Amino acid sequence: MFDTHKLNEKGFEAVKDIKFAMNDCMEFILDRMPEGREKSIFKTKIEEAMFFGTKAVASHPDHHTEVIKYQN
Repeated sequence: MFDTHKLNEKGFEAVKDIKFAMNDCMEFILDRMPEGREKSIFKTKIEEAMFFGTKAVASHPDHHTEVIKYQN
């Protein structure tokens, strides 16, 4: 459940592509929102989604070099 997947070069490129695309999208969206609670929550949820998106990319068999398992 808490395994760590060490990204290889292909994985780093995949994550980089996603983050660049999301950054462009977020700039477009956030520029249209007023400051406030809703915008803050929106940003927090997107950050959370990016965390899990990166984890999903790293778990792809072609995107990691090593899996560290935290089990006895």
